[in-house]
Amino acid sequence: ARRNAMTLLTEIMEEMSAPPLIEHPFFRSFRHKHPKLLNQLCCEALVPVFHSAPEVVFTVGESCSMMYVIINGQAQYAAQLPPPRDSPAGTPGTQVRKMLQSGQWLSEAALWTGWVHRGELRTLCDCLFFGLEAGRFARVISSQKSAHAFAASYARKFVEGLNRSIQSDITEAGPVD
Repeated sequence: ARRNAMTLLTEIMEEMSAPPLIEHPFFRSFRHKHPKLLNQLCCEALVPVFHSAPEVVFTVGESCSMMYVIINGQAQYAAQLPPPRDSPAGTPGTQVRKMLQSGQWLSEAALWTGWVHRGELRTLCDCLFFGLEAGRFARVISSQKSAHAFAASYARKFVEGLNRSIQSDITEAGPVD
């Protein structure tokens, strides 16, 4: 009976958390290649995070150890981004403000590289997020050689793209744009 209860709990966690996660291109592909490992990720690496309104979720310069997926609510991301690397000296940076809502993610970089928040995230109403913890994510992914290779390949491409772009917590890969 204990095993059946654990199996049921695993299935419930996967049913709740997989749909928002598989909106992301990496996890959509990962689900097809490693469905059981995705279930394990949902149970072992995703944590619900609730923030009331108005509340600051994170600020510039804070160390980041999780990717966030907004499940319910709205938040605003604001950052002062530096000018492009090839800009003349004295060129001002760009102020970025993005409204975020259910199904959008941010801080994906925390999964693939050391990351410090480049902006501030503030809730506009009560918000529920799923946080995908980088350490737990790495532990689960590393448990299967082929899953680890798939993630490492994606990570290399992600970090290369990040190094070419203006860095913020919101990546081009996300449906935020």
